[in-house]
Amino acid sequence: FTLHLQFLLYQDKVHYRCEKCFSAMYRLVWSLFLLLPAITLQTCSDNIVQFPSPEYSDEQLLKEVQKPQVCIAVEDYECINQILSLLINIEQEMQQKRAQSQKAIVDNHAKQEQSIHLLVEMQKAIQNHREEVAKDRVQFSKWQSEITTNQIETVNVLKEVLRDIATIQVTQNQTIEPPNNLQQEVQQEQKDETKFEESREVIKDVNEQQNVRLLINLPQTLAELKTEMSKQREQCIDNHNKYETRIEQLERENEKLRSTLLDVQLSSYWTCKDVPIKVSGKYNIHGNDTFSSFVAYCEQEKHGGGWMVIQHRFDGSLSFDRNWTAYRNGFGEIDGEHWLGLERIHQFTKEHDCELLVEMKDFYNNSKYAKYSSFRIGNESQKYGLLTLGEYSGTAGDSLSGHVRIMFSTPDRDNDFDSENHCAEYYQGGWWFYKCFYVFLNGLYDNATGSSVSRIAWDDFDTDQRSLSYSRMLIRPLN
Repeated sequence: FTLHLQFLLYQDKVHYRCEKCFSAMYRLVWSLFLLLPAITLQTCSDNIVQFPSPEYSDEQLLKEVQKPQVCIAVEDYECINQILSLLINIEQEMQQKRAQSQKAIVDNHAKQEQSIHLLVEMQKAIQNHREEVAKDRVQFSKWQSEITTNQIETVNVLKEVLRDIATIQVTQNQTIEPPNNLQQEVQQEQKDETKFEESREVIKDVNEQQNVRLLINLPQTLAELKTEMSKQREQCIDNHNKYETRIEQLERENEKLRSTLLDVQLSSYWTCKDVPIKVSGKYNIHGNDTFSSFVAYCEQEKHGGGWMVIQHRFDGSLSFDRNWTAYRNGFGEIDGEHWLGLERIHQFTKEHDCELLVEMKDFYNNSKYAKYSSFRIGNESQKYGLLTLGEYSGTAGDSLSGHVRIMFSTPDRDNDFDSENHCAEYYQGGWWFYKCFYVFLNGLYDNATGSSVSRIAWDDFDTDQRSLSYSRMLIRPLN
């Protein structure tokens, strides 16, 4: 499947180059169309005109000049018609080939989109298979527990049967042995002796019958229990083998899908919008020779996809109290808490007209967002100032507009407009500080409130100046 996808991409490139060749040939043909009539006229005229011989007299020359030039005009007209007919045929053939090339390109794009859709469907199917295997494992554990319970119950039943047999034997012995009081009664009442003997014989017969019945049925009961346990054990083994086979199959399919996704992720793209699959993750982004390629996290599943993450906070595991160099170059793990880097953000927003999306959440799990129709920052000589922000929309409130045309500051570079305080040093983080902030997403990760403490802040999120537990800044090209 991966080879098929690569072949489609290669075929797309070939057709694109063919289209360029056809365009060049088309321009060449029209140039010939403009030049050939003049060349043909010159050639035909040269072939038809006959210069007079020096031997002609003046009268003959005069007659020759006065002859009508009908032959020249007719032959020139026929040559022009032939050339026009040839050029029209060439143009029609070029248009047919160009139409065929465009149709092939459209077909290849359709096949590529179908392959990508199939790849996403395969990933969903593998996820569903994983969930089914997990459910089957839980069911298998339940069956094992039930078998163990049945075995314990069987052992308990056998113990009770053995205890009953022992009790019957004791009762039989007690019945057979004449008690002392019966012997005294026998001595005293000879008339009841016969009845007592008969009763004793009856009891003995009953006990013997019960013992015989239990002894006869016991092996059969044990055999049935063993057979049932063997069947359950075989069924469990068979199910276990089926599950193991299915797990191996899913692992192979998952490995193929992982290999395909890895090929896609190793490719380089202009923006996250150019990534052909709708799977969020790390991708290589390259510019138009204005900046070197870098790895960025692309959000492909939310808000329409195509977003590049430039800042992410969610657990406080990474310190944002960094110097100017760190904020310029970026820091952190791309798939964790990180800052992409001011220079990369500048080069990207310089090359692409971008919009900005800010996601945020407080410690009470309340989520809001802010979206701006335009976003661009300056270069390092401009202190990476926030040049453009655009129109606001969202639910968090328009707090970031107060930082437009403000330069970026870090604890070791004071570029703010507060003459009394060094905002970046006091609040321990880099940002576009004014006096000092309405928004500060790079503050300390702490559940605190108030304007005098360092925190992840968006003042219009709520009225109590609470801290945020989550923030993520994303940009996306408008075109």
